[in-house]
Amino acid sequence: MVFNKSNQLMQNYINQLVADLEAVVQNPPNAAYIEAPPHLEEEPEIAEVALVPYRTIEELTGIKQEAFPEIIQLVGGQWEAVNTAIFRVFEALKIDLVDTPNDIPPEWLYEVLTTNWQHPVQYLPSSGMDLELCTGDPMTCPYGEYCDCGEDWDAYELPEKFGLQLIERVIKEIEKDCVCYLNAETLEIESVLKSPKKQKQADLKHKNWKECYVFEPFNNNEQMEIMTRFSESNEDENLSEELLCVLESKEPFANFNALINTSNQCKIWCDYYRERLKDHIRQNIYQELQKNSKPLDNDCELPF
Repeated sequence: MVFNKSNQLMQNYINQLVADLEAVVQNPPNAAYIEAPPHLEEEPEIAEVALVPYRTIEELTGIKQEAFPEIIQLVGGQWEAVNTAIFRVFEALKIDLVDTPNDIPPEWLYEVLTTNWQHPVQYLPSSGMDLELCTGDPMTCPYGEYCDCGEDWDAYELPEKFGLQLIERVIKEIEKDCVCYLNAETLEIESVLKSPKKQKQADLKHKNWKECYVFEPFNNNEQMEIMTRFSESNEDENLSEELLCVLESKEPFANFNALINTSNQCKIWCDYYRERLKDHIRQNIYQELQKNSKPLDNDCELPF
């Protein structure tokens, strides 16, 4: 790679950013003053956890989230240097990020660390804090495909009737650019084109269904996010750069498809996209089940 003037300017910026992070390491913030109540005077660590307010990492360090460049502006050694500096800051703040996947690429880790810079934490000099960024939801987890938070979704989150066979039926309709309606009781499916020229409301069976789940194709923002994640995590660095480049073009969707279809990763992309569709459908079903679940009566005792 030719290191031109623009690259050098970015390297100078990264050097300064790393220096600013190191300054936090050398001069961590003062501990929050707390006055332990009498019953916790002999257990200051517990008092600290109970009384210290949450603040964002941005507030604790004084370094704005905007200070971190977009990943597409950097090269390998640069995001790795920032990752190392951030973990030194975490160590100085007694914050232990405990759920980082072992196989997550450094560039993806950079995205996770910098986009969660406004995550609320407690600065606990006595006891330290375990930080978890995984949301437990494959659709929103910042670790993406590198996290195992969705591995047991069907077995533990959804009833058996909402298994893979049903999900494949829904995907088949969505791939026709249809809105798919599912009768949650009978599992009957009705599909309607997203932009039908004529559609009589009386002809729509789902209008009379007591419990109806709705599944739509990804919107443009969701598709862009999926394509970006695929591009950023691609092991072929040259293809990754090309894909990210076309996503910045005037016609990102058409150009992305043209490029991926002529590459050797067309099937990999199709499989990746299909998995995201499965997660999308599972997430919709899960949300509907949660929405319809009955809350505990006020008079019921909690099991703890």
